[in-house]
Amino acid sequence: MVAYTNYRTDARVVREAEAAISAGFDVDFLALRREGDPAVETIEGVRVIHLNQCRYRGGGLVKYMLSYLVFFIRCLVKTARLYLQKRYCIVHVNNMPDFMVFTTIVPKLFGAKVLLDIHDPMPNTFAAKFKKGEKSIWFKLLLWQELLSGRYADRIITVHELVKTRILVKHGLAADSIRVVTNFADERMFPLQPHYSPEGKLRLVFHGTILERYGLRTLMQGLASMRNRDQLQVRIIGEGDFSEELSQIIRSLDLIDTVEFLNRVYPYDEIPQQLCDCHLGLVPLQISSITNYALPLKLLEYISLGIPVISIRNAAIAYYFGEDDCLFYKPEDPESLRAVLDRVTEDRSLLVHYRQRAVEIREKFLWGNERQKYVRLLQSMANGHALESDRPQPEVNINGIR
Repeated sequence: MVAYTNYRTDARVVREAEAAISAGFDVDFLALRREGDPAVETIEGVRVIHLNQCRYRGGGLVKYMLSYLVFFIRCLVKTARLYLQKRYCIVHVNNMPDFMVFTTIVPKLFGAKVLLDIHDPMPNTFAAKFKKGEKSIWFKLLLWQELLSGRYADRIITVHELVKTRILVKHGLAADSIRVVTNFADERMFPLQPHYSPEGKLRLVFHGTILERYGLRTLMQGLASMRNRDQLQVRIIGEGDFSEELSQIIRSLDLIDTVEFLNRVYPYDEIPQQLCDCHLGLVPLQISSITNYALPLKLLEYISLGIPVISIRNAAIAYYFGEDDCLFYKPEDPESLRAVLDRVTEDRSLLVHYRQRAVEIREKFLWGNERQKYVRLLQSMANGHALESDRPQPEVNINGIR
């Protein structure tokens, strides 16, 4: 397995690697290195090889691409060397970037199967991040490399149905080459919390990458205008390109006593303990060509724990969640968010209601079933035969609404 990521903090790659181990595969994982990481370590049976490169955080498109290129070269060499020793049957490559799939050229020449896991459609993600339109040369180049990468791979998986049907297929990838392994929460890591009592000061939480497109500016503006701000405390956990600006916004809006910003990344297995004492999960987003199809993992983790959620309704969230499943506000509308926050501080029975709703729907959104789909896919690739479930399926909303 290969990913431009820090292994311990990337939920999807951890779940997939551990699923492969549980199915009897031996797994070597090539990843980035954080300060303090050993060159090689074994985590829950997965042999993690930390290459001598850290993640680039910044606003420069060229520097981003150079960082990807350096990692590509490191993985190309390392994968070839490892393959000659171990003769892997499958190489699972996670995007971004998509072109990382070509690090498998030596294994593929000798018969190994290549699986490309598209977490984020790269052309749309970079168009949103760097404010480039879909007619720009960068978008067209990224679209070309996505298509080339997808056609090179033996199989593609992606994170949910709308990314497949409304982005990847429209980009030109064949529908029957793509399977969906939905990015649901691991119920073993995020078990339902047995007790929920929204009394006293409400504790709200946001965790994940700190990016402007994740709606944190709107969240701060909504908090600043609340009537009942003294009745809640907000915990924000994560790091990212927007961290410095977010810290400045917290100070400028006089939110230091309300918002606790833990500007760090916790290992995946430590996240639940940071969430389990919270009363309300926050899932703000700006709407763009990429975030409109985001199904934030944090939302699913809150639901798995039985924590009510405040969120916007983009296309992906609307596909999986009904109007009555979460507390919704209008995207990029601080006043709409402010109204919801004041409402729940004044009427705690709302939180009890949405807690009960989370308990009722959580079984739909757990990793267990997706884990089995992923394992069956690996087994079919290793054995060289197709799955019955590989046949194209009609698009159906999980709530029964097309």
